[in-house]
Amino acid sequence: METILIAGAGLAGARCAETLRAQGFAGRILLAGDEPYPPYERPALSKELLGGTREDVALRPWSFWAEQGIELRLSTRVEAVDLYGRTALVGGEEVAWDAFVLATGARLRRPQGLRTLADALALRERLGPGVRLAIAGGGFVGTEVASTALKLGVEVTLVEAADTPFEAILGREVGEALAARYRAHGLDLRTGTTDLPEHDVVLYAIGVEPVRELVPWLGSDACGRTVHPSVYACGDVTGTGHWTAAAGQAAAVARAILGEERPYSEPPYVWSDQFGLRLQLVGEPRAAVRVELEGGDDSFRARYLDGEGRLRAALLANRPREVAELRRELAAWPVTSPGSRPASTKPESVMARRQGRLALSRARAGSGAA
Repeated sequence: METILIAGAGLAGARCAETLRAQGFAGRILLAGDEPYPPYERPALSKELLGGTREDVALRPWSFWAEQGIELRLSTRVEAVDLYGRTALVGGEEVAWDAFVLATGARLRRPQGLRTLADALALRERLGPGVRLAIAGGGFVGTEVASTALKLGVEVTLVEAADTPFEAILGREVGEALAARYRAHGLDLRTGTTDLPEHDVVLYAIGVEPVRELVPWLGSDACGRTVHPSVYACGDVTGTGHWTAAAGQAAAVARAILGEERPYSEPPYVWSDQFGLRLQLVGEPRAAVRVELEGGDDSFRARYLDGEGRLRAALLANRPREVAELRRELAAWPVTSPGSRPASTKPESVMARRQGRLALSRARAGSGAA
């Protein structure tokens, strides 16, 4: 029986396992995650869960994994991988695999941040009326936590090293517009500094870094294939850092393992609910050279254009109906996502992958799947 080992039980690992079953793979799927919780929705941590308006953030009911025949091992780490012998040490047990999926995600650059369900639950326990919360970092996590905490009656100060929040990503003009809104909602926003004020609780929201120690990392292609035969990657480990990309990459990896070429090439997309705004960012704004901003405080649009006037990204605030149109416009001028690379052309890798896919396809055909 063919075995697919997935390292990481976040969205990417879980969606890859689900897709494999949905596409008819009848072999063994082992999904190993080092957290004690089943796969869950990470975007809810800084918003609904932290605010106490939602308790269950699981992606699927607990029974789903057993019903699908997916071996979900929690609090279990893939400790080492033998790329040549195609074995791995999983929670102290040696496991032989036919395909290995790296979905190990990312880790905080500094402790006392918010990345996991345990982080969110611990932070929630410490927040309440009158508590002084200091946040270092004015990105999406930092500003979402600030917005949620203010609703709980917390006194929030956010410090940002740049002159405005999101300056490196969204540009100064958009950053200034958002900063004005934050202050109007009661946030003590201090820019151009890293000095934290006196506080009861501190949160460092200064980003994450991919977890890539298991295999030598040289990138992955649009189907999630790496330069290592029968080794694939999806999710935050590839450097994309977006929820929708993790899901799309995971589905592409599952299909590639089964011999179906369906590359994931959608424009990057991320959303954020904060300070009364639904922010939706489509595309890669850092590929642009100028910004066109229109609208008011409660509803605006920023279009990010390259030197030839082509759209490279757009930020929408409370304008959800415009997302589909922008996606179509961006699709005409694709920008390579971070962490991606052309597919490997090494003969030995192609042959090894082909043999692996044929073997797994035979397993799929033997199951009676279409």
